[in-house]
Amino acid sequence: MNSVDPRARRWLAAATIAAGLLCATVILIPPAEQRGFVAASWLRLGFRPACHQITHRCLDLGSGPLPICARCAGLYAGSLGGLLATLLSGRRFQPRLGWLVAAGAPSVIDFIFGFVNLPTLANWPRFALALLPGLLAGLLLADAVCQLAGDHHDQTGQSGIT
Repeated sequence: MNSVDPRARRWLAAATIAAGLLCATVILIPPAEQRGFVAASWLRLGFRPACHQITHRCLDLGSGPLPICARCAGLYAGSLGGLLATLLSGRRFQPRLGWLVAAGAPSVIDFIFGFVNLPTLANWPRFALALLPGLLAGLLLADAVCQLAGDHHDQTGQSGIT
């Protein structure tokens, strides 16, 4: 684990705020649609390229289905958690790619079951299973943001770029 330098921390904060706004948008679209805001329906369409949006597979928090399925909601929430963990701790976590694969395996198996018409999980368990791979993906994303932001100093403080 490495610490996040101040310049990278600013970029990481921006990425975390963007992810938080994305998650908030997901939650706010159904009540906004219920209140007649036309823009909310257009925002829902914006999520279509990323998610199948099958209504019975989307969580409903009381005002209608979310614009993404339960699995995607778990991935988004977990990723936000990974970004927040890095930002708040000031430490870069670098989980192994194998951990991400292992954490995602139950979701992949559930997806395959549905694809071949076998019984699948209900929405809340589907959401819960996606949290861990989302968290690991968020940690990897945070590490990538730090690297891209110029956090390229080695242990001596010297720049790694010539």
